[in-house]
Amino acid sequence: MLPPVPGLDASAHVLTSTDLIDLDHLPKRLAVLGGGYVGVEFASMYAQFGSAVTVLDAGPRILPREDEDVAAAVTGILRDAGVEFVPGVRVTAVRDIDNGVELSYEADGRTHTLAADELLVATGRVPATEGLRLDRAGVRTTASGSIEVDEYLRTSQPHIYAVGDVNGGPQFTYISLDDSRIVADQLTGGGRRSTLDRKFVPYTVFTSPALSRAGLTEREAVERGLPVKVSRKAVADIAGMPRAKIVGETRGLMKFVVDSVTDEVLGAALLSVDSQELINVVALAMRHGVTASELRDAIYTHPSSTEAFNEVLAAPPARRA
Repeated sequence: MLPPVPGLDASAHVLTSTDLIDLDHLPKRLAVLGGGYVGVEFASMYAQFGSAVTVLDAGPRILPREDEDVAAAVTGILRDAGVEFVPGVRVTAVRDIDNGVELSYEADGRTHTLAADELLVATGRVPATEGLRLDRAGVRTTASGSIEVDEYLRTSQPHIYAVGDVNGGPQFTYISLDDSRIVADQLTGGGRRSTLDRKFVPYTVFTSPALSRAGLTEREAVERGLPVKVSRKAVADIAGMPRAKIVGETRGLMKFVVDSVTDEVLGAALLSVDSQELINVVALAMRHGVTASELRDAIYTHPSSTEAFNEVLAAPPARRA
């Protein structure tokens, strides 16, 4: 999805995330438009490759769906890797220059320019349904172009199903896999699987280290009026997690949001080595009602990243920001 910025469509140096994966050269200077998950992942990746990366975002900070302390931790790690951040940006024009591209933008009430070799536009994706003439088949779409489906992924024509990103669900590979299982169950099974079965679906933002999350953020839990207790610790301070020191990756933090009355795990944000694996354990525990105390007191292999749960969940509740 390209925003309506003059010159953006015409530039030979404007890339999508797919284009950037296929790029056969390393840009010395990479500008990233958008501070969401895709923009942050590629900023982290290309900074490690050696590019000078600048992230321009319309919002006041990156990763707006995450808690402020978690987003700040990611920002700090990326800044240490050399990534520059420019918040509150409105891009007004894009034009190609010799060996690159120049962006004009407004920020802090002033007009600025930024030159780069390539520009990654990471401002979201839309379903590629335009031109399919779905109306001829009687298949309804939403205003965004996604195909309307019910909990069994049936379209407005009951014999036609829509799976994957095109149906407007979460844009994850593993959601597409589960979509296929739901449809297979409709066609050859008992017809009981549905999207309503999906609870506490985890996700990972593959920065270095990766940020993985499941359930509610602290902000969401407070807004719902839930009695919240937060257990949080910097990875470097977790004595019972030697694996982080063994592999030389002690950056990040672990944060659990817990119902202070029921001891239910409401959510977790893990910015750490192995977080993409750890979050699956947490999400499974949440789906099956395993309490924070049970996660805290479980026996884990050593040395592993999972044993950090023994210490983090035993930490005194963190003061809410």
